[in-house]
Amino acid sequence: MPITSPFEILNELDRRFRKNSSGLPVAKAVVDDWIGIGFAINDIPLIAKMDDVSEILPPPETIRVPGVAPWVKGLANIRGSLIPVLDMNGYLYGKSTNIRKESRILIINKLGIVAGLLVDEVYGLRRFKPEEHQKQNKEDAGSVGEYLAGTFVDQVRRWNVFSVEKLARAEQFLRVV
Repeated sequence: MPITSPFEILNELDRRFRKNSSGLPVAKAVVDDWIGIGFAINDIPLIAKMDDVSEILPPPETIRVPGVAPWVKGLANIRGSLIPVLDMNGYLYGKSTNIRKESRILIINKLGIVAGLLVDEVYGLRRFKPEEHQKQNKEDAGSVGEYLAGTFVDQVRRWNVFSVEKLARAEQFLRVV
């Protein structure tokens, strides 16, 4: 019996397509990569969550504030806002950062704490799969060890995960006088 009407032709095409088609792909849950900013303090490779660093700048001029800890470099005018610049080598290891052309300020805004962290060098973005995160911290990290939250390893080095949240909660960090 020949197919005569356009409706019957469409029904026959639909039947053939359904018979010969493979099913739709199964939707898999998409897992976002862990993205961070690589940097160094006291030549220790660290990485902080990208969401914890709002800006990276060359060291700005600062105005010294009397009566504060020696690791507080001073206040800097960053786009009209006064932001404290804190020397991370001075805070963690008691020796001032030797400012070089590679030195940078990481602007953080965590738990209401806005500050510029002076670091030795910034290596840029690093991307990892969340399952690559290892819980153990570097054994010989020194004072920075209490602010670490595991590691990631790539082809070049082991990155110690620096927790900006742990830093922002640290009583010693908050007490600058």
